[in-house]
Amino acid sequence: MIEFRMLGTLHLTDAAGHEVKRLLTRSRRLALLAYLAASAPRRFHRRDSLLALFWPELDQEHARAALRQALHVLRGALGGDVVVTRGDEEIGLDFTGLWCDVVAFDEAIAAGQLAAAVDCYKGDLLDGFFISGAGDFERWLERERARLREAVSGAARTLIEQCEAAGDVAAAAQHARRATRLARHDEDLVRRFVTLLDRLGDRAGAVAAYDDFAECLRVDLETEPAAETKALITAVRERQTAAPVELSHSRLGRVTQSGGRRWRSVAVAIVGAGLLVSSAANWRRPLWPSPVAGRVQSLAVLPFKNLSADTLHAWYADGLTEALTTDLGRIRSLRVIARGSVIPFRETSKSLQAIGQELHVDGLVEGGVQQSGDRVRVDVRLVNAATGYQLWADRFEEPIGNRFVLEDRVAHGILAVLSLRPSPTASATQNRAAYDAYLHAELRLWRENREDDSVAIKWLEQAVALDPDFAAAQAELAWAYTLRVNQFAPGDSAAVTRAGLAAERALRLDPDLAEAHFARGALLSSVSGRFAPGPDIQEYHRALELNPNLARAHHNLGLIYLHRGLLDKAVAEFRATLAIDPANYGATRRLGIVLVYRGQYEAGLRQFREVPPESNQSLWNYQVAWGLLYLGRDKEAADLMEHYLRDHPEDPGGVVTSTRAILEVKRGEASRAEADIRAAIEKGRGFIHFHHTAYNIASVYALLGRPARAVYWLHQAAEGGWPCYPYFARDPNLDRIRSDPEFVGFMKQLKAQWQREQDTL
Repeated sequence: MIEFRMLGTLHLTDAAGHEVKRLLTRSRRLALLAYLAASAPRRFHRRDSLLALFWPELDQEHARAALRQALHVLRGALGGDVVVTRGDEEIGLDFTGLWCDVVAFDEAIAAGQLAAAVDCYKGDLLDGFFISGAGDFERWLERERARLREAVSGAARTLIEQCEAAGDVAAAAQHARRATRLARHDEDLVRRFVTLLDRLGDRAGAVAAYDDFAECLRVDLETEPAAETKALITAVRERQTAAPVELSHSRLGRVTQSGGRRWRSVAVAIVGAGLLVSSAANWRRPLWPSPVAGRVQSLAVLPFKNLSADTLHAWYADGLTEALTTDLGRIRSLRVIARGSVIPFRETSKSLQAIGQELHVDGLVEGGVQQSGDRVRVDVRLVNAATGYQLWADRFEEPIGNRFVLEDRVAHGILAVLSLRPSPTASATQNRAAYDAYLHAELRLWRENREDDSVAIKWLEQAVALDPDFAAAQAELAWAYTLRVNQFAPGDSAAVTRAGLAAERALRLDPDLAEAHFARGALLSSVSGRFAPGPDIQEYHRALELNPNLARAHHNLGLIYLHRGLLDKAVAEFRATLAIDPANYGATRRLGIVLVYRGQYEAGLRQFREVPPESNQSLWNYQVAWGLLYLGRDKEAADLMEHYLRDHPEDPGGVVTSTRAILEVKRGEASRAEADIRAAIEKGRGFIHFHHTAYNIASVYALLGRPARAVYWLHQAAEGGWPCYPYFARDPNLDRIRSDPEFVGFMKQLKAQWQREQDTL
């Protein structure tokens, strides 16, 4: 029988027991087999759905040809009977000839054979596996990892409880030991394991378990166990009675394993940011008041459900979710999670407590919208995220045309129960079609990649055409065009003009619209192209005065500080971004950049890899390769860059091409490095992040021992928007020219500027 193991170590053998190497080295075909085997419930899959998962970049004809070839290879490697079809359009697997550990795990869970299920689970599904350019597959994989992780964790907890109830503490401890190995960062399980060992009289084992966990947190996440866990081990060490302790829901105190790579990245980013900013003595004030027992000071508005029979009414529910998030976000004393970070919970089966833990909030707002005739009814409730208990609930009803009245009533009801006063808001639009187009754009815009940005622009142009006085849509249109110029089309002067017109119109329509001030600030940064402190910073600060929960404004402030070398201030802004928008990939990556700037290369690389590559293919591949080179892992860096440049020869900004030049000069291939420098300059000119390419070129010349050329390109990097003195002063790539007089003079000027900006920004 064919054996396919995906939990932990990847293993595939044919019916004769021989390893099927030809599939293990072909990631996309292996991914197809994994999806057919692991996708729950087990079923046949339509060809069209497989095309969208694995070959989204190809047209229909070429994608179908690729699928046919992949199926041919699978049948050739595994036998013709394993991959089966139903009709012409459906594909599946015949499990009578194939054993799969994921299937065995699910069957054991369903049958209540929990010990067998835990034994089957050896680690995360396809751990460390990914294929580029297949975002839908990556998202499916993350969901499956989370599902399986939750299932094994739940099974382990049930086994522990069953053994404790039967009085078999030793068996409970054995299950707890296994569970802590599977969920290495789950503090609740560790405390339970320590308590069980203490009850058995194994103080040494309890202390060792705690020490192992503390070291794991230090190495993996650069943090420490929570205060409650420290108190527990102190009691054990002092030979006091070690009793279970309930962990508080402090945002920075608990790291959970329940959410897959996307949500692990959030936990890593927030915990890492909390440590990094501890040295920022001049950070002005806390973003929000310290938590008070029994009070809700942070919340998320979960996507409202459309309870009407007609799915066309979903726009009303989406609009209410968007409006409540915006209205509540204007309250300075309330931290409100950005809408982009709650969208993944639209169809989730997770408990409210689990969602609250992932988003690190005190409260959750949820509800449903139902239309009957010409009236709309909204049921809404506020829930304590830690306990799941309902704090407040109400029902509101209005004529369908009174959408803004309904939104205001719901928002005021929530604020009243929180003893908070509403902020004045301006109307958006009464045009249903314009608002629907705006919502479509919002779903795309927060992803910040080229395809989604282009689609968002089309929707927003439609929105402002339907209602030119729709200020929020004008502001978002300005931001969408600015994003286009910054990252995808630097020479598009028409886009710059369009962004400027939209931003100014938004401000004329609503001078107190935070998003409009943000859009103008982003445009000013884009036009200058140098991250120089000026009017853009003022616009970002004004945006945050109007809406302290505008994560994008915090992020862009952090971006300016990062480029100027003001690292503590940058981390503080990225921390603020992630507190509001845990799924903000830009802030997550840039916390990794700070770690690299400070010489913490391993931690920086881990941070980069917590972000899915498709979030920004160019910058992700550049930053991961950058981290690998500092660690001396040249082969991995080379493979990564070659793969990326083969699929993306245009390399926007030239950052990957210029990083490859550093690798080539380290290998003694100076002529190839020079060729890559020329190519990077050609690809990169005009992009807002070309200064990174300029710095890479300087690094090449420094490694070659050519200080004059190196200093010339360092000037280009600094004057082009990246005068980052702390990084320049530390980077080992520049060590060969540090005694050069021209370099010494350059660094002296750079340091003086950096010190001035530390005092003035």
